[in-house]
Amino acid sequence: MLSIILVFLGQASTIMLVYVWSRRNPNVRINFFGLLNVQAPFLPWVLTGFSLLLGSIIVDLLGIAVGHVYFFLEDVFPNQPGGFAWGEGQRLGG
Repeated sequence: MLSIILVFLGQASTIMLVYVWSRRNPNVRINFFGLLNVQAPFLPWVLTGFSLLLGSIIVDLLGIAVGHVYFFLEDVFPNQPGGFAWGEGQRLGG
């Protein structure tokens, strides 16, 4: 049972790291097995496609989802402008 959990978490965390790396380096081109040239943001999806050929992709999709949440919370969300420009407004009843 423990070995199944370790394999499951190991592959998902690997795909998560690949996803985060690929989003942080979008201009890198990768030669995949000498057959396929892809840009970095497509690498997790190429690996998921190969996993589909070999069996199940559930673990890969879980890793991509966790990587996406991590990337958003670490790199995208902190750079968003805070608050809302409510404007001057007008006083009611006056």
